[in-house]
Amino acid sequence: MTLRKAFKPSFVLAHLLLVALVVAIVAPGKVRVNSYIPLLVACGVIEALVLWRYFCTGKPRVSVSRVAVVDWLIMLVWELFATDLKITHAVLVPLPENVFLVFAEKWQELGLDVISSLTLLGEGLVAGVVAGVIIGLFVGWLPSLRETVYPIAHVLAPVPAIVFAPYLVLIMPSFSMAAATIIFLGIFWPTLLNTILRVESIDRNIIDSARMLGLSPCAMIMKVLLPYMYPSFVSGLKTQLPAAMMMLTFAEMYGAQSGLGYFIINYTNYANYTNVVAGIIMVGVVVTILDSFVGLLQRKTVKWR
Repeated sequence: MTLRKAFKPSFVLAHLLLVALVVAIVAPGKVRVNSYIPLLVACGVIEALVLWRYFCTGKPRVSVSRVAVVDWLIMLVWELFATDLKITHAVLVPLPENVFLVFAEKWQELGLDVISSLTLLGEGLVAGVVAGVIIGLFVGWLPSLRETVYPIAHVLAPVPAIVFAPYLVLIMPSFSMAAATIIFLGIFWPTLLNTILRVESIDRNIIDSARMLGLSPCAMIMKVLLPYMYPSFVSGLKTQLPAAMMMLTFAEMYGAQSGLGYFIINYTNYANYTNVVAGIIMVGVVVTILDSFVGLLQRKTVKWR
């Protein structure tokens, strides 16, 4: 492979922006910051991920390098506007060096908040998906149930579960139960509705072939419908996970004593926007990692379409 094919123009541009960013970070005579080492470490981690995706994963190189261009451009503009040019508000738009320093100084607090959020997320998400899929399979398969449940699901599925947050936080015995319930409601109704619709749209030839084998209704659901639906279940997690994380973060702002949402709202109340921006970045990192796990699960377990 020639260098011209390996290194696309956008790839070269991305690394020119990276060099400019590093120079801007370490340039003398800037606004004094406590340390710029965590920011340089973050840039190194991002660069390693870009190189890995560019050379090792088989992803389209042009798209990877274009994403890198956007990332480094945003970082460079943030660095220049907040430190050198001093265009942005000093409090509302904190210095990037100080934001990434939060991860080094408050890693224990952030780690505990991430564990707290993921625990609640897992409880509500798993319960919502499992209940929605199992009930949806039976409702979609049995016409009498479908005629009763489908209209209800069709009405409730579009209602954002977040609107129930203030009320559920007040009536539930604990915040953990309220947060899990919010996530459950936000995941259950759309999953139920989508499962019913997909069961209805299944190829009739598959159903007729299964019936010729004399399968019972339960066997039909477990051995035919469930494997048929599994790929759509896994792909649906890619949209359900960010939605569930959004609902959880919002709920944690109402009465939690831990979690990423609590971290953000707590420091917002103290006007510590450096920590707030760090918390927002951490939410994005967590969602990205979860999305990567779902993608890995999809590649490893879905061998058919």
